[in-house]
Amino acid sequence: MNNHITTIAFDADDTLWINEPYFQEAENKFCALLEDYLPLHSVSQELFKTEMKNLHLYGYGVKDLCFA
Repeated sequence: MNNHITTIAFDADDTLWINEPYFQEAENKFCALLEDYLPLHSVSQELFKTEMKNLHLYGYGVKDLCFA
């Protein structure tokens, strides 16, 4: 088991399906997993800050950054 996880990504594309409720559920469970380290609202705030910080790089979804 890798104890050095650095990135977790979710495909939350709502183009064909309504995924937002499932994405929120996954975020809530993720925050609950970290509750021993930070309060739920703090984890959620950090996730949002990270999303906003990376928005100019990825938009609202991670793009393939490989150049062939």
